[in-house]
Amino acid sequence: MNTFDLTGRLLTTIAIAVSWFTCGDGLAQGEYNDNRVMMQGFMWESHQDGMQTGAGGHSYEVQWTGKWYDHVKEKANELADAKFDLIWLPPPSQGEGAGYHPQQLYEFSNNYGNHQQHQEMLNQLLEHGIEPVADLVINHRNGTGGWSTFKNPQWPSKFICSTDEFWFQDPSTLNNEDRLTLNSGARGAPDYTFSNYPNWHGARDLDHTNSQLRSEIKAYLKRLRELGYRGWRYDMVKGFAPGYIAEYNYDSQPTFAVGEYWDANAYEVSQWIDGTKMYGLDDPAKKACSAFDFSTQERLREFINGGKYDHLPAIHFKDGAYDGLIAVNNDKSVTFLENHDTGFPQKQFDTFANDEKLLQAYAYLLTHPGVPCVYWKHYFEWNRGDEIKALIKARKYAGIHSGSYIKSEVHGADYVAIVGDQSQESSTLIVKIGPGFGFNVDANLWGLETSGNGYAVWIRKSKKEETRQAVDAEQTPFPIPGD
Repeated sequence: MNTFDLTGRLLTTIAIAVSWFTCGDGLAQGEYNDNRVMMQGFMWESHQDGMQTGAGGHSYEVQWTGKWYDHVKEKANELADAKFDLIWLPPPSQGEGAGYHPQQLYEFSNNYGNHQQHQEMLNQLLEHGIEPVADLVINHRNGTGGWSTFKNPQWPSKFICSTDEFWFQDPSTLNNEDRLTLNSGARGAPDYTFSNYPNWHGARDLDHTNSQLRSEIKAYLKRLRELGYRGWRYDMVKGFAPGYIAEYNYDSQPTFAVGEYWDANAYEVSQWIDGTKMYGLDDPAKKACSAFDFSTQERLREFINGGKYDHLPAIHFKDGAYDGLIAVNNDKSVTFLENHDTGFPQKQFDTFANDEKLLQAYAYLLTHPGVPCVYWKHYFEWNRGDEIKALIKARKYAGIHSGSYIKSEVHGADYVAIVGDQSQESSTLIVKIGPGFGFNVDANLWGLETSGNGYAVWIRKSKKEETRQAVDAEQTPFPIPGD
């Protein structure tokens, strides 16, 4: 049995077995120089049906309940053609609304579709060489028909943190089962205290210090792997110690893992990443969990929407001022412009409007270090797929990856970055962002790959000749579990 302390340090060191899903058909989780690109394969609206009211009182209408899995399945070929490697999918289990209050963990019919639709979507993605990433909500869980009535699987009350609001309810307001648990049930340890947002009042906070709970979570991850999920997106990781992420990743061996540590301070996020290191391995940082780069997202919103293109070098230049996670820990940075929580309808407005600023931001995202994540709404609902696809292909032709070398300059009011296919000094791509026309490249060495209003991307001609055949080839299918 391997155990971890709260920082993620592996206390019992044994060799990690190489299994079928980490050899020959995809990257092992957390490796450096990751060249993959991810699609967030859903929106907040993807579980809804009929007229809805978003933030600010704005109404909208959708018809997605029970249909989303089929919709994603139908897009598998298009996603593969655009060279997406990963797709982050919504919470896989039955739960309230969008699934972020999970109830029956082993019921895989939910508001996105039934179990059969779910499985068919996963199979289709795998057949097209796209790795499904499950949205794991393991910080908290809701009962079925009550506050603490956990079913499928049944869990004891000692899995609920002693500081959870359930334990302070008026017994007269509870059903019989909850009242019995409140009066006589065993309680877990207090909730995690080493973050600024450890508890969630919408569901029961789970006590990850309990080894029985952790065994239950590992069994759940194993079941998800059997369905065809190959990676994890950990929801609300501020709610429990990062060392448990290391333990879950060590046990389940995902090919990709990223945590939602929602904080615009890149150093805080990098500290959380350090807490997920697998100490006892030759390189503890290599398999540390990645994290979403909220700091880069915030700076891109400010600088590109504000036309401050000359400020963009500050994001990747580590000086403590405007550092993105790509400056502090680029190999573990998952960059993005929008997700289901940051824009409409969860917020009154989207971070970027559907205009030239959006594509300028993607020109940055898809040419820079980190693992970029494209938002479904931007690609499909806003019909920006052609432009984004061209930027993804430029990235692939140039061999850009999470740890790529980058050097940037300011030309007039424009931002220009030279990015390479190596971690050390190299140059296989040039990107210019801004309204100017004064920047030129050596046409003997560089070919214009794609451009738009306020951006242009050039690829070193010799590099594209080297990579074109492999990039343009069909993606290799992944094994379908059970076949």
